[in-house]
Amino acid sequence: MYLGMRGMLLLFFWVLFTLNYCSCGDLIADTCNKTKYPNLCISTLRSNPDSKTADVEGLVRIVLKVMLARVNAILNQVNDLLKKTKDHGLKQSLTICASLYGDALYDIPEAIQCVGKNNPQAGSATNGVFDVADTCEDQFDESPITAENDLIKQLTLVALEIINTLG
Repeated sequence: MYLGMRGMLLLFFWVLFTLNYCSCGDLIADTCNKTKYPNLCISTLRSNPDSKTADVEGLVRIVLKVMLARVNAILNQVNDLLKKTKDHGLKQSLTICASLYGDALYDIPEAIQCVGKNNPQAGSATNGVFDVADTCEDQFDESPITAENDLIKQLTLVALEIINTLG
């Protein structure tokens, strides 16, 4: 079968485009499959259009930015609960969580800035966010934000595992 020069060029560009398109998706899957929560990692990254063109450093920054948005939402939720509760013990626990999550709003941007420049510092700042969620959860007998704390811990582990692949 003879394709001619034009046909060969079209075939070449089609193969090149296909390989390039697949390699982007593969980077997400390959990166996420190295984490403890690959499904969470994949869904988090695939929901962000920037992940299609990101390298591994870019992927971890996306996860960290999602964490930042979730931490901000949790802090708002905790502050809303603080306004509504009359229970002294619950108020005390929520106040501790608000303080912890407030600190996390500073740790995550630091981690984002350190990715690729100072990966140990990025990992340390990210690990601090895991401790925030864990310590917050420990404040309660029955936490009103268990699901949120668990999600932050899982996202933190995903981010840490990706940061650890960077060296």
